[in-house]
Amino acid sequence: MTQKGRYGVGYPNSDDKWYCVRRYNRSNYKGAKFKGGNGYDKSMLIINTNQGLIRGIAADNSRLYVSDTPNNKIKVYDAQTMKPVKEWSVNQPGKLALDKTGSLWVIQNKTNKILKLNTETGKVQGKLDSVSIPTAIVVDNQNRLLVGDGGPDNQIKIFKNLDSSGNPTPDGTFGVKGGIYAGSPREIGKIRPLHFNSITGIGVDQDNNIYVASDPSRIYAWQAGGLTVDSYKLDGTLNWKLQGLLFIDIPDIDPAAETVVHTKNQQFKLDYSKSSGQEWTHVAHTVNPFKYPNDNRIKKTIKHNAGAMIRRVKGRKLMFTNSMYTESAGIHVYRFNPATDGEVAIPTASFWGSQLDYRYWQDKNGNGQEEQAEQGQYNQGQNYRGWAFWPDDDGNIWIGTSRNGIKKLSLKRFDSYGSPIYDINHQKSFEMPKEFKIIQRLEYHPKTDTMYIAGYSPTFNTRGDWGLIGNRAVKYINWSKAPQKAGEIVIAYNQNSKGVRPDLPKSMAVYGDYLFVGYVDNSFEKDPNRYPKVRVYDFRTGQEIGKINPGPEVKSTTGWLDVPMALRVVRIKNGEYLLFAEEDFYAKALMYRIKIDP
Repeated sequence: MTQKGRYGVGYPNSDDKWYCVRRYNRSNYKGAKFKGGNGYDKSMLIINTNQGLIRGIAADNSRLYVSDTPNNKIKVYDAQTMKPVKEWSVNQPGKLALDKTGSLWVIQNKTNKILKLNTETGKVQGKLDSVSIPTAIVVDNQNRLLVGDGGPDNQIKIFKNLDSSGNPTPDGTFGVKGGIYAGSPREIGKIRPLHFNSITGIGVDQDNNIYVASDPSRIYAWQAGGLTVDSYKLDGTLNWKLQGLLFIDIPDIDPAAETVVHTKNQQFKLDYSKSSGQEWTHVAHTVNPFKYPNDNRIKKTIKHNAGAMIRRVKGRKLMFTNSMYTESAGIHVYRFNPATDGEVAIPTASFWGSQLDYRYWQDKNGNGQEEQAEQGQYNQGQNYRGWAFWPDDDGNIWIGTSRNGIKKLSLKRFDSYGSPIYDINHQKSFEMPKEFKIIQRLEYHPKTDTMYIAGYSPTFNTRGDWGLIGNRAVKYINWSKAPQKAGEIVIAYNQNSKGVRPDLPKSMAVYGDYLFVGYVDNSFEKDPNRYPKVRVYDFRTGQEIGKINPGPEVKSTTGWLDVPMALRVVRIKNGEYLLFAEEDFYAKALMYRIKIDP
């Protein structure tokens, strides 16, 4: 618990973090206070301050056991009074489970061992080391130990004889070995019952139903790996599934199949005949950390990958991803080969950097791994810093720099592996258009040779505003030959100042003559007509023609649009415009179905 700027009894100091266990009343799920408790309702037990996360808890009616991982201790408390009773030294203790004989089982993080401890003395009475990466643990009604294997097996390993003096023995498995990566090459990544994806939690109820939580982001440091909770009968029949799949993510349609939608690491199928909110089905997970461990979607060094852009170039599907901080994280390119990798997106190129060192990687041997010999510098001594990155429909990459105009990296060819090869040494440069002093976003559409640019006009005082799209958008036709301005929009933009409610444009998407502008801080606005989530403009008139806000399907609620490219817009065959928007508040994305034209 941390409360920066909040002071008083029951709260940490402004620069402190409490790592706590909170006790709840099962009758109403509210905090159950106790003498000496902390927090606003006195229900929190502080395990450590500023030292790190608690990695495991277990309890019965008399004792609470807590893994204080950063201090290499298991701490024991009275479950009624919450007072400390004892503690034991255990290296990197993780998740805990109590068996029916009173022994405590603990996953040792980093060593991948499971220890059996005497709950009176803390001494080791047995161990397991046959699970590749133990990530979850529970004891079922038969006093068997169920262990989630987060390694390549991606299944639950079951052990019996917990009450013996020796080590427990195997008693089968639950789930398909290999999880979502099992089966024929074309099945890799597909969502199927009993095909798990990075198990992080297991539960068993009195009716012997098994609950399995999977979340790749918690095991491999993924950012928004996609959380699911499945309930199964003991025979493997699926009861139900809950899904929280997206965070800092924006979908995009496959141009070759308008019912196929990608996010940065998921694939969905849409059925437009279904009612609002029911159109989608989760069909695939497109990351394979075992085969491609250096995938930028799972790197700790990439801060918040943020959505997918799908292109079809000469019949080949490419996916481009960017970041919440596009100006430094750049853009990453993926290819697909169903014959070898099923639904998995294969890393194939990256462009990133800062200041005067902008780097690229192009996969030359088809193995999807970033190798030193495949990297180089691509900014030619210039500062390419900026927020504007855009892959066009031909696979070319456009970079709008803040001060040095626009650069184009052309997709020259595909090699024998299907990897796109960019012409690094023959970039094309375009001067800063006179309508702008800073370029913030751009979209180029090669079929019509049209460029759309958003940024700051020469006289506008940015006052240090960061990452916004600017106060002006201009449409240019004949861009590659003799650019002509064909439309201009003054974007609604109120800066933070005394007496003025900020109205900050963060993202844009274009289709034809329509410009969609998303606003970062209009999520909980009491007057959404005055401060809408999205404004729609027409380049032909320069005027605002509509406003878009979340509807009753989501209780008129959405979070911030705070990534640089938080919107995508496409038009499907029935004439509808589909506008996809970031929605982190409830771990999803919003799809608006809009009719504009008569």
